[in-house]
Amino acid sequence: MAAPNPQHPQQHRHKFAEQSVGLFWCQLDLAAIGSGCKITGASMSTIDKYQQQLLEQTKSIYRDTPISAATQQAYLATPRHLFVNRYREWGIKKWQEIDRDNLAEYLPTLYTDKPLILFGDDDGDIPSTISQPSFVLRMLDMLQIKPGQTIFELGAGSGWNAALMGHLVGSEGHVYSLEIIPEVARTATAIIDKLEIQNVSIIAGDAGDDYGSDLQYDRAIFTAGAYDLPVHFHRQIKEGGLLLIVIKNPGGGDNLFLLQKTANCFESIDSMACGFVRLKGKYEFESLEPASIETLPEWEVLQHQEVARKSFWWGGKGHNSSWFTTGIRAFLNISDPYFRALKTEKIADRSRAGRYFGLWQPEHNSLVIAKDDLLIAYGNQVAFDRLLQKVKEWVDLGMPSAASFKLQVYPIYFPLQAGRNQWIVKRQDSQFLWSLPTDI
Repeated sequence: MAAPNPQHPQQHRHKFAEQSVGLFWCQLDLAAIGSGCKITGASMSTIDKYQQQLLEQTKSIYRDTPISAATQQAYLATPRHLFVNRYREWGIKKWQEIDRDNLAEYLPTLYTDKPLILFGDDDGDIPSTISQPSFVLRMLDMLQIKPGQTIFELGAGSGWNAALMGHLVGSEGHVYSLEIIPEVARTATAIIDKLEIQNVSIIAGDAGDDYGSDLQYDRAIFTAGAYDLPVHFHRQIKEGGLLLIVIKNPGGGDNLFLLQKTANCFESIDSMACGFVRLKGKYEFESLEPASIETLPEWEVLQHQEVARKSFWWGGKGHNSSWFTTGIRAFLNISDPYFRALKTEKIADRSRAGRYFGLWQPEHNSLVIAKDDLLIAYGNQVAFDRLLQKVKEWVDLGMPSAASFKLQVYPIYFPLQAGRNQWIVKRQDSQFLWSLPTDI
């Protein structure tokens, strides 16, 4: 990014997108987005420094899968600070308001490689964030965006990701970004409008409503974690098109899947673990959170019918112990309908509820829970023996996490049958076929 010409301090303009794609120019005057801060030569140099530092950090993180030149150019042409004028951080209740007098104070945070909260006061249920910058750039590369493409985004948030994609598709392409929270949509729209970005549309609405049924998309991206794939995406994404979607599992554990549209389904071509806010609206799934074991109707009796207790190798105690079991929980969630994600209620000496998991087989009145470094069976040993067998199966398969699986997503009406090392999980609109290699 070139430094402004000091001979014309009132004429500084920032090239927000490459002239070759003819998107737009915008005056780098933060009054245009509500902060009223005109950038001086010195502060422009400071912004350049922080922006470059973050880019170098991102390139180091993804040195094995280098960030493309096109994505780097989009990042440099689309400064992150232009899209955040109010935020807070996890664990801190106070909202930070950015204005013309304090922008320099907040630049180090705005260009730190971490997400920031844009909306919501409950850390346990955050509805909107601006995502971790390095991961945003990696996701853009995964989407393989080309000039002239039409892109759908679920979850506009700050509008930064949509603007980055707008830069990548150029003047002949277009980005449609749906945001379910009206206040967040209004803020993002105001920023996009003030920056005169012509090829990005922020739409206030629920992505479950089948927006633009006559539109066909080359690419689609979910920036919130989903449990189902709404049926209209099977129709609206072009054959050969790419969908980048975060799949949430009950009890914790998000995984990002890059899916390619075929004639009958979406097929995964890349995946990785991640963490995203939960999808809201018509396709929100309340049961993603662990259930309190006290809500199990039979628990009042079962808690007095302990029949087995065994120390187990995954170990770990305290509220962070769930990290040790992410892989087995994902496998059980995919492969066993009896899987249950559980929690204890908050108690005085803990900052949060304890999380664990188990199998509940109501037809046998049998429950086993895996809590801290113990397996505990109630009622009888049927569920206990089943869990041990499932753990053995998981180990024999190589201890896969959800991201280890090949995933195919079909419409719910498509006839489907599981083969060896395959599991079908049916949801409202779509069915998920999870597969592992059959030569193990």
